[in-house]
Amino acid sequence: MRFDYGLTDLRLIVNVVDTASLTRGAERTHMSAPAASARLKKVQESLETQLFYRTTQGLVPTTAGRNFVRHARTVLEELHHLNETLRSQAGTLDGCIRLFVNTLSMGDTIPSVIEGFLLAHPRMNIDLHERPSGEIARALKQGAADIGILTTDVPDESLIYRAYRTERLVLATPGEHPLAGADAVEFAATLQYDYVGMPEHAPLQVFMLRKAAAEGIPMRLRIQANSFSAVCGLVESGVGIAAIPHSVALRQARTMQISIVPLANSWASRELRIGVRDMAALTPAATALIEALAADGASDQDAR
Repeated sequence: MRFDYGLTDLRLIVNVVDTASLTRGAERTHMSAPAASARLKKVQESLETQLFYRTTQGLVPTTAGRNFVRHARTVLEELHHLNETLRSQAGTLDGCIRLFVNTLSMGDTIPSVIEGFLLAHPRMNIDLHERPSGEIARALKQGAADIGILTTDVPDESLIYRAYRTERLVLATPGEHPLAGADAVEFAATLQYDYVGMPEHAPLQVFMLRKAAAEGIPMRLRIQANSFSAVCGLVESGVGIAAIPHSVALRQARTMQISIVPLANSWASRELRIGVRDMAALTPAATALIEALAADGASDQDAR
């Protein structure tokens, strides 16, 4: 076998596996689909084996493909750390941090910390991804993420954790809604009303639909919006109610006529933590971001 392929080929094949699509994998690798197809063909000919087979769900790796991607991730991760280490030796924090966060942490907290961090370090970039906590844990273990913000109900002893903060889901209602002003409400009792939701692929929306299914009552989604501000705008207009992070509700309530009602369910309050695969292997920049996140979480707990 001849191994005459390069880092671009490794990134392409990893991206194809992650997206289950040659076209989307090519886009992530910043090349055209025909060029990606030609590169993939060349690698498979070099290895004298097939790395993918087509299904109705897209491209799926063969056993050889899975082994290839596992080693390719290791090579790319080591290259990433080498690059970051060399840059950090110049005495200036620069480079890119791959940060994976769950939807609940994307209220007011993560965006504000990231904003302050990037302003303080103008040569830094952050590659931010919103994913369910289970996917975040897998990304950390596979080396696809440097830092993850995930809930404590995803047990994985192979990762290193640091306490972050507590966030909870609340109900946002129009000011004149029957639930407005309630001390607290069970989620099941809200399912008789129309909801404004997030897109169906959004982790928070998937979570809420699962909770509705567990109650045996379908969620009455009237409309779905792409941002929390759009969701709250629709709530204010009377279209429906919404389940959103408490920090988001507080911010939106400053400018919108919405009521905030706590959800009484225990699952509505979630402990968030910072996760990494190997603290010692982090770049100085990634360590600095963790410290900024931890400081923000500590100040929030003190305020409570």
